[in-house]
Amino acid sequence: MPLERCLYCQKPGEHFVPNLGGKLCREHFLRYFNKRVKRVLRRMGRGKKVLVGVSGGKDSIAALFALKEFSYEYNIELGALMIDVGVPSNEECVQVFEEAIRRTGARRHFVSLVNDLGITVPDDPSFACVVCGTVTRYVLNRVAYEAGYDYVATGHNLDDMAYFAINNLMTHNLEYLRSIDSVTPPVPELKMVGRVRPLFWLSDQDSETYVRIIGAPRCSTKCPHEGLDKQAYVKPLLNELRAMWPTSLVNIVDSVRELARRSGLAGPIREGFRACSKCGYPSRTEVCSFCRLIEKLGGRVPERLA
Repeated sequence: MPLERCLYCQKPGEHFVPNLGGKLCREHFLRYFNKRVKRVLRRMGRGKKVLVGVSGGKDSIAALFALKEFSYEYNIELGALMIDVGVPSNEECVQVFEEAIRRTGARRHFVSLVNDLGITVPDDPSFACVVCGTVTRYVLNRVAYEAGYDYVATGHNLDDMAYFAINNLMTHNLEYLRSIDSVTPPVPELKMVGRVRPLFWLSDQDSETYVRIIGAPRCSTKCPHEGLDKQAYVKPLLNELRAMWPTSLVNIVDSVRELARRSGLAGPIREGFRACSKCGYPSRTEVCSFCRLIEKLGGRVPERLA
């Protein structure tokens, strides 16, 4: 079998890039990866304070280390937050988080569901995902706001965005299409920090390759409820589509962004939000979903989380 060469030079192709449909050498892969991260950072702008939500998995670790790589060039003040959900399998991820903090020098933030909020994740898979998602979104925004960050960075990649686009089209949640963007600016009057997704134009496999190349720590433990939602069925179909047409996922995401822009949906969601009567953070109802959840689980909402 002939040796497959890098798409950009004659060196051996070591790393397959799904969105290109071919392999790159180490040097050209890093150029490819960094170019797409910088595309996002140029939109965000220089001199920002960014808090990275770190689970310990490859995507959040890739986002943290990529931001560290360009922290000097873009004058980024970097922090990292781990939310410990309190399950024994999370111990490895906590260790990975501490190692990532040590190597990147990011400001450390740590929130424990058990110690800080007085709750545990329920065993019921469907309810567990609701708890985890609600708490994660709230805590990321609140810690970032209280600690003075401009943006929260997450490890969502192109595969996630393509799934998100398809899922919201299938369920007719057209308003949420505006959330499919690499950068969403802050809305200070609503206590909403901005969102930035450094891996927005990169595939799931690109994150895996990047973490391996730079030798970054990563957690191998998976969520016990992984594979129980629609993603487990839709993402393999998207991968098959991309295998036939390498640019298909890029085109899906780009097209949805353009449709949102043309229909006036682009930009941060402001309409319908108010301050929660209990915690003061954004809510569509008098009491936000986080406060209602904490009350249901018998937990507590601390005065400060940062």
